[in-house]
Amino acid sequence: MIHLAKASDFKAWNGFLEEEKERQLVTIAHNPSLGRILAKTFGYKEENMFIMKDDQIIGVLPAVKVGKKLVSMPHFSYGGPIFCSKSKENLEVSNLLNETSFEVRGLQKVTDNFYANKILSKVKLKNCPEEQFMNISSSARRKIRQARKRNFQTKHGGLELLDDFYKIYSKRMFQKGSPPLGKDFFRNLLSDYEHGKAQISAIYSNGNVAAAGLTLCYKDFNELCWVSSDKKYDKYNVNSLLYWNIIKDSIANGYCYFSMGRSTVNSTNHRFKKQWNPIELPLFFNHSHSVGKSIKEFTFLTKLWKLQPFKTSVLFGKYISKYVY
Repeated sequence: MIHLAKASDFKAWNGFLEEEKERQLVTIAHNPSLGRILAKTFGYKEENMFIMKDDQIIGVLPAVKVGKKLVSMPHFSYGGPIFCSKSKENLEVSNLLNETSFEVRGLQKVTDNFYANKILSKVKLKNCPEEQFMNISSSARRKIRQARKRNFQTKHGGLELLDDFYKIYSKRMFQKGSPPLGKDFFRNLLSDYEHGKAQISAIYSNGNVAAAGLTLCYKDFNELCWVSSDKKYDKYNVNSLLYWNIIKDSIANGYCYFSMGRSTVNSTNHRFKKQWNPIELPLFFNHSHSVGKSIKEFTFLTKLWKLQPFKTSVLFGKYISKYVY
């Protein structure tokens, strides 16, 4: 009989996914340590579960409870169950969860109620940076060469770079009219992330941070989850240089994939990512029930958000992000 069981044996969890990563995409959202970090930061309840057939693990489901709603995974682009590729079971997620309310994010449509206006861009990494460089567009190569001429400095690190990252991230979110995640979330990621690596990469100009991003890796998958730049440096192609330096670091660490995260189809962000010759996959935000518009689709709210002072944007963003994920 197939059933769900609380997952506490992360060695078994990681071992299961180590085998499956050769057959299907295993993302950072399937790292079992994320549930604990989300619970610590936002007050959610960690709900990682094994999918069992009798006494055998045939799948894993990373999840947290947000109030009474099961979410896999909030603040990330994916989650959802990964089943054993050798299993012949045909499981319906809605029947498996048996929850009155759930949201499952991922690369598959698992209910009839879903949003599907986002796309994942991931780059298959070559064996060496020189080969990778020739695999990107001529436009991207030109921008990287131009940025190199300005003698920017690059740093890769952890907590010691958090203030620089958050300074530029929170400012850019305010300019976009979006609530920023609280600094505590990023601190907890850098401090408590296990079974992989959490890292900040930053570009500096004469000691001033020009662009910065936070990456998470799990198994052979490395993703740039949050990235921002100072507007005054955008004309020097600092974003292209940052992405390229993270790609080189990903190759040096032996990852198979570098993910640029999600973007809205045909947006400016999406067009920027297409320069890197990525594999594009549709993302589905599946819901247990029919839902109306997402609050993020109400564009007038971005205009209202910009009317407040920057400091209150950071303060309110920390609390709002518990509910807007």
